[in-house]
Amino acid sequence: MTFDVSQQTAAQKPAGTDSGADARVGALEKEVAQLRQAVDAHGDVGQAIGVIVTVAQVPPARAWEVLREISQHTNTRLRQVADLLTEWAYTDVLADEVRTELDRQLHLCRTELRADVGETPA
Repeated sequence: MTFDVSQQTAAQKPAGTDSGADARVGALEKEVAQLRQAVDAHGDVGQAIGVIVTVAQVPPARAWEVLREISQHTNTRLRQVADLLTEWAYTDVLADEVRTELDRQLHLCRTELRADVGETPA
């Protein structure tokens, strides 16, 4: 159970508290909520990176770049793209726009890998 100072009545508040302290507590509570959300999102993003690593057989750092590029090129929040890719791994269903960009990014990965080993693109 969390303690919320904003729910205290004036009689319950310790002497010497003021609106500045209340504002600071409110800001800290908001920050804690954002940090909790970030921790949750981190797990989702990690799973999506794992999907890309498995499908494209690229290192996690490159998979992160693919995820970020999909997000930017589809104008979709990164966490939402991560959720979509993770769901795709289970259902084989992926939004057309995201699928198109994923295919484009994976093609770029394959082209880069070929260049690294000295092959000519097919």
